[in-house]
Amino acid sequence: MTAFDAASKLAQFRQILTAQSLDGFYLTRADRFQGEEVRAGDEYLAYLTGFTGSAGVGLILQETAALFTDGRYQLQITQQTDNRLYQTFDTADKNLNQWMAEQPVKGKLVLGYDSWAVTVSCLDSLPKKCGAAEIDWIACDQNPLNQIWSGRPAYINAETFILDEAVAGKTAYAKQAEARDGLHTADCRLCLITAPDCVNWLANIRGRDLRNTPFHLCFGLLQDDGELVFIGSNQAQEAGYKTLDWKELPDYLTSFQGEKIACDPASLPAAMRELLTDAGLEIFLRPEPLLARKAIKNDTEIAGFREAHLRDGLALCQFWYWLEEEAPNKGVSEAELAEKLTELRRTNDGYICDSFDTIAGFRGNGAVVHYRAIKGEDKQLDGDGVLLVDSGAHYQMGTTDITRTFYYGPENKSPPQEAIYHASYVLAAHIELARVRFPKGVTGAQLDGICRAPLWANGLEFGHGTGHGVGHILSVHEGPVSISKRCQLPVEAGMVLSNEPGFYKPDNYGIRHENLVLAIEQSDSFLAFETLTCFPFDTNLLAPALLTAEQKTWLNAYHSWVYHHLSPHLNPQLTDWLKGKCSAI
Repeated sequence: MTAFDAASKLAQFRQILTAQSLDGFYLTRADRFQGEEVRAGDEYLAYLTGFTGSAGVGLILQETAALFTDGRYQLQITQQTDNRLYQTFDTADKNLNQWMAEQPVKGKLVLGYDSWAVTVSCLDSLPKKCGAAEIDWIACDQNPLNQIWSGRPAYINAETFILDEAVAGKTAYAKQAEARDGLHTADCRLCLITAPDCVNWLANIRGRDLRNTPFHLCFGLLQDDGELVFIGSNQAQEAGYKTLDWKELPDYLTSFQGEKIACDPASLPAAMRELLTDAGLEIFLRPEPLLARKAIKNDTEIAGFREAHLRDGLALCQFWYWLEEEAPNKGVSEAELAEKLTELRRTNDGYICDSFDTIAGFRGNGAVVHYRAIKGEDKQLDGDGVLLVDSGAHYQMGTTDITRTFYYGPENKSPPQEAIYHASYVLAAHIELARVRFPKGVTGAQLDGICRAPLWANGLEFGHGTGHGVGHILSVHEGPVSISKRCQLPVEAGMVLSNEPGFYKPDNYGIRHENLVLAIEQSDSFLAFETLTCFPFDTNLLAPALLTAEQKTWLNAYHSWVYHHLSPHLNPQLTDWLKGKCSAI
């Protein structure tokens, strides 16, 4: 987006707000489904500001505007937006509420928000004042940007597919029976499920409404007799479910007037709360129990994860071999690396889609945590440098997410010593988490500190969480548990999480070592992690002297395991190559 386009859009948007008697607008990156990935036609924040990160909010006032994101996107948001138009902040340094409290405003402000994109929890937490001015928050049933967004992408009518019990490990009927029993316990006639991953999991249904997340975007209405009604869907009819269009919903809800309905305020759109209220329903707000239930993977799902990582490791071996043997002669770019990796994964019959757009950051681009290479605007891999590749895929049996940091350059040329030190300390942090044993009840925040300890000991830190939950052929980022400073929930057996410490030197390189791990029972009172990802680390970026004896033992055992599992499926040339990559240090 050019500076002229950005300024023109902002000026037009402010004119629309004035015409609607609004002094400003609270703009979120979210849509009504509150997922990390949104459809192209719902990318309102990116359309107006140019910022394409997956987390962010903005407040557009008549004289000023501010954007807020987390530490993953701080470099990206400054690069993609015009600082003459928008102030940008890392929420760890200043959040929306703090910024609003500082504004030199008096009297009264009338601020709008998209009532389908703002949840009940979010709305209830918005400030009541901006500076000294009282705020009157006004619900808009559609985003005012629709008036100027010509050529806004239309929604597609995507295909859906059903997971067999042999993949899901439990029938949809059994899952819905358990959820129905939970309704009886809560003394509720109905449950409105507004998180699509929970609806998809409950019905063993998946869809291709999104590029990288195999969701069928919909809400679900579960009744105490076990019936599940899909809202905003017609595809689910093929699976035998009753479906409702959004326009049919108000009349349908009225038939339950006076009944108690359970909802999760964290994903319930403010507009939906108004519909429930107008229908005369008694709203019972509580966290969605299915979020925690689906995070505990069953034996079949776990077996699927293991198989998916085996297939993924084979594609990655082909990629790394190509990166070393062929790419230097072709003069490839970052975007072409991502395309090549997708091409190799796609050759697998079980491949569905990438689980996110591949991050391939060479040199300084690797320091942008969620960097996206745009073809024609990206770096060429010329000369030598540190290359960070973060990628993953959804397969018909499981989901993967892996980051490897490679040293790319002429044969026999050594990486800079500083990069070796940083990569070694990050690997030490990764290994400490991979080999930890911990009592049941230990939280994600406690495990986060264990992982960071080797980095802290050397004066290093990173600005993102250590690990996130991973869904089973659902979202690659799944709650409710994470390994992060803020997570006060315990990690439980059966959860699949990422282990991804990093270090980023702006304008130089980024380093991240990521595997997926499964929390497993060690004893009646202790848990441990089983590493699922099956692919070696680049030991060219490793100084063995910086690892402890225990860490070296773990790394050698891991590489031996990788070789044992992958080599039977590779041709002799790749087998010999892999043997070198998995050599003991």
